[in-house]
Amino acid sequence: MRFHAGWLLAGAAALTLGTACQERDHGAQGQAGGQGSVSDQVAQAQKRTEGAFDSARKAQEQASDQQKQAAQAQQDFQKRQQELQQAQAKAQSASQQAEQAQQNAQQQTQQAQQEAQQAQAGALDAQRRQSEELTQQNQQARQQSEQLRQQSQQPVAAAPVPQGQQGSEQQVVGEVLSSNAQEVLLSSQGEPQLRLQLSPQTQVTVDGRQASAADIQEGSQVRASYRTDEQSGEPQAVRIEATSQVQPTAPAAPESGQSTPGAQPTQ
Repeated sequence: MRFHAGWLLAGAAALTLGTACQERDHGAQGQAGGQGSVSDQVAQAQKRTEGAFDSARKAQEQASDQQKQAAQAQQDFQKRQQELQQAQAKAQSASQQAEQAQQNAQQQTQQAQQEAQQAQAGALDAQRRQSEELTQQNQQARQQSEQLRQQSQQPVAAAPVPQGQQGSEQQVVGEVLSSNAQEVLLSSQGEPQLRLQLSPQTQVTVDGRQASAADIQEGSQVRASYRTDEQSGEPQAVRIEATSQVQPTAPAAPESGQSTPGAQPTQ
């Protein structure tokens, strides 16, 4: 609208200018005694008016171009501003994500440390319990060995059982001379050797654990219960309790950096 009003003002100025020029020409014509014709003056005024309109049109076109350039510059500015805002929002989001990732990493590290400490404490406790159990087993084995040794020193009759006592359960304590799946040969101090026949019903234990005759080692101390077979007259083993001479092994030495529960530090 402003450029259209400028166009009208420019036209009005051109008409005014043309009229003034015409009047001046009329005055000059009167003074010059009638030089030129009216038609020439009108033509000149019209040309001047057309020139003024052309100038106004060019000015309007130039103003319109400038307005377009200003509008384009405004759009470019708004676009750059939006891009800046988007870039700032992305940067802020990335910063928040990085901070959250760092917090998660710290939490995971703390949790892993706690789990490692708990696992280490559990391993040390299990090792301590194992050491206590082995110590207790060693004590029980020594006690059983001592009991068998004391019992072996007591005279035990290994002679054939009288006819009236055949079939009743007898006991003997001695040392194993040999052993296989069919029989066990015992030697009791001060008594003849006794050969006990084995059967699938014979109960065999070694160091308090259920075993077989093949697990009985030579030299082991044995406490045996047997019955004399009425038909063959051979002693049939009912139950054999053997104590191995091999003591339970001590727990393996801990790896470097670990300590054995109950061990005293070196001064």
